Amino acid sequence: MSGAPAQPDAVLTGLAETLAALRPEVEAAGISVPGSPRAPRPVTLGRDGSAGPVPLGEEDGEAGGAGAAGPVLGGPVPLIAVATTADSEAEAMRQAIVACTQGADLVEVRADLIEPDSTVTTGGQAAAWASPALATARLLAAEGHTTPVLLTVRTSAEGGGADVDDATYRRALLTTIRYLGQARATGRFEAVRAVDVEIARGCLGEAVEVAHEVGLAVVGSAHFFTSTPSQEEIVTILRRMEKEGADVAKIAVVPRDGQGGHDDVVTLLRATAQARAELEAPVITMSMGEGGVPTRLLGGVFGSALTFATASGGASAPGQMPIELVRAALELLRV
Repeated sequence: MSGAPAQPDAVLTGLAETLAALRPEVEAAGISVPGSPRAPRPVTLGRDGSAGPVPLGEEDGEAGGAGAAGPVLGGPVPLIAVATTADSEAEAMRQAIVACTQGADLVEVRADLIEPDSTVTTGGQAAAWASPALATARLLAAEGHTTPVLLTVRTSAEGGGADVDDATYRRALLTTIRYLGQARATGRFEAVRAVDVEIARGCLGEAVEVAHEVGLAVVGSAHFFTSTPSQEEIVTILRRMEKEGADVAKIAVVPRDGQGGHDDVVTLLRATAQARAELEAPVITMSMGEGGVPTRLLGGVFGSALTFATASGGASAPGQMPIELVRAALELLRV
């Protein structure tokens, strides 16, 4: 799982073989491979603007995880998300349209990567973070797209562009969530359905409370850009996210080079399968970089509810692959 990037045909051709090799390694630890990301408490990102848990058995997700009520995290198949990577709001909006056109189930607007508009003098940091998501939601609606939007402000501590301390993150993010709620109440920005909250910043529970008050789902997240924690540590982090109220629990890690990297991938997949068995909330896991590509394509088999792909822009994290390849992989695996 190292060396030059694999070609698309080679990736698809070797996918079943890779799965056949990884499954027994996961099961050797006494962990059952679930076969799908189906969760006891799936989360719908509703076409009517709603976001939240849906009754078990009513997900009816099909290819792409889109049920009658909208895309479902923790349904029978994983969703495919595309993140914006632009440094301008206008380009991020264009990337979002392309992602929707190419079949993304979810658009992640990375507000931390966008340079603030110097002409905007009111609202401060929170307004700057909210603006790209709201502008994208408005454009998607105008173009007839119902694809939900996830707002993410990734801090520099976890590989993102927001160089803020924990206190600033908390204060600005809580205000951002309130801004999103006020905008959604007008009926014009309902595509904004979820917000990412980093658990390490110490405000997940508080953010969940505010987000749920305004009808937004919360993705609790943690990112390890230099290592892969142990299986126990990964599951503990995901469990803590659920305990603090997150609707979805997400973790991203990086494997070592060589054989150590293979072991790290197996560790992540074991943790994914264990978390899927023990938690009620949907879980999202991935191993970043070239060595982690199998987790992005096979993660759904081991219980991960979403994978990230690229559309017109570059990757928002190492190892992401083109959406058409990811979709073909999921169809090939029928997960």
